[in-house]
Amino acid sequence: MPDALTAIAQVQGAFSQAVTQVGSVHGVPMLRLRTQNVPAVARYIHIDPTLRGSLSLLWAVDHRPREARYELCYLFTLAERKDWLLLSVDLEEGEREFASITPVVHAAKWYEREIRDLFGLIPVGHPDMRRLVRHEHWPKGSHPLKKDCAYDQVLERVQGEYAYRKIHGDGVFEIPVGPIHAGIIEAGHFRLSVAGEPILQLEVRHFWKHRGVEKLFEQLRLTEGVPLAERVSGDTSVGHSLAYCQAVETLLRITVPPRARYLRSLFLELERLHNHIGDVGAICNDTAYALAHAHCGRLKEQLMQLNDRLTGSRFLRTVNTVGGVAVDLSDVQLSQVDTELHALEQEFVGIEQILFANASLTERLENTGVLSEHTAWDHAVMGVVGRASGIDRDLRRDRPFAAYHECQPKVAVYRYGDVRARMRVRLDEVHDSIRLIHTLRRQLPMGPLVTAPAEAPTPGQWAISAVEGWRGEIVYVVMAGEEGRIHRCKVRDPSFVHWPAIQWAALGNIVPDFPLINKSFNLSYAGNDL
Repeated sequence: MPDALTAIAQVQGAFSQAVTQVGSVHGVPMLRLRTQNVPAVARYIHIDPTLRGSLSLLWAVDHRPREARYELCYLFTLAERKDWLLLSVDLEEGEREFASITPVVHAAKWYEREIRDLFGLIPVGHPDMRRLVRHEHWPKGSHPLKKDCAYDQVLERVQGEYAYRKIHGDGVFEIPVGPIHAGIIEAGHFRLSVAGEPILQLEVRHFWKHRGVEKLFEQLRLTEGVPLAERVSGDTSVGHSLAYCQAVETLLRITVPPRARYLRSLFLELERLHNHIGDVGAICNDTAYALAHAHCGRLKEQLMQLNDRLTGSRFLRTVNTVGGVAVDLSDVQLSQVDTELHALEQEFVGIEQILFANASLTERLENTGVLSEHTAWDHAVMGVVGRASGIDRDLRRDRPFAAYHECQPKVAVYRYGDVRARMRVRLDEVHDSIRLIHTLRRQLPMGPLVTAPAEAPTPGQWAISAVEGWRGEIVYVVMAGEEGRIHRCKVRDPSFVHWPAIQWAALGNIVPDFPLINKSFNLSYAGNDL
């Protein structure tokens, strides 16, 4: 299978008239194309058996005031080697339309709708032109990521109504759920079309929690963005802040000290650990298996108290900083981590034995919420959900960062794609995270924690960073502006990719299964809505 450079040559040979420039951005091969040729090239990368490119990110940049143009960038991950391949097109000032790739690459659907809402650029040929981020009370013509829209601009509220998809027929009913829920949960709307109990259609309507995070990044300097990144998705503070830091460090040409790299991986595994154990318990709770839920909740609380003792934050905030880490661990603390995780794993093994011995639990989880491998790949699904559906992909192994060059994970992959498979991935990753933490602790080098910036980036330079968070791949694109400020920061939590996919996993299941399916995905509303 070709690497990215071979893929560049292959695409260039197949579409010689479409390519206007060949280059690279911090080692990522890039092809600049003519706008009208993007769908054909994207389709070729997506379906060619030697490439099988999965769309990992699609974003837009308003280059004003430096340049009077917009830019669209399409980042693909090639199936076998997991190399990145980047496509780029320019829209000159006054040009608002671009050719949609959604009909040929389904994973682009939400990205293109998001670009239309936030930049006012129109994806011609898109099958669903309804608003996504901008709800109907936003006035027409308001596009907040355009450079001529002030971050503190107050928008006038207008009347409007969202057009939900309808299934018509005798005995078909709609069940609306949310956006306000009975439990401690963020706002999200689900509309189920049913005929009796079976679900014929699920429509997700989110972005009730939109906070303008990407616009807020543009008000900051490159070295000031860590606290905001930590709050993109509160349960993924380490993952998001690490992805942000890595992008900025590339721009500032910072080499992170070895001890800081190891501590970053250790904290990332601690974050994965308490979230996965909590999810296992929550899945059991949605089957009314309260005993397992109680035990997992107790272990999760022990881990979060350990986080607090180590860093002063249950959610591991303020750990990462641009250039390294802001928190060191003493030998006493590291020994405490070893001891507590050893005891916790013994207890967790006991919980697993109870789970696997429970036939009624297995009956409830198997064949529920199946997401097929083909559907998962077609929608660029990755992380826990992807690995449960046969997608063998983990950035810690495929594109190592922090200390994962030296400490490789054992990637758990299942092919059933049901709730039980998603729980099995989490169970396996709990044990592997504990193994990785023990290994990182033994190999932890001595030395400094932070490296100062080597140089200021040129305005317009940008860098991509990706981290395997506990849900899956977190991707940041950071572009430098004038005087060390941020011109553009594109954030993609895995939830943005997986919310469209959950609509397929729910089909054919009965209504009482939907909360269980939803919990097995455990997606972030805030991380999605930004």
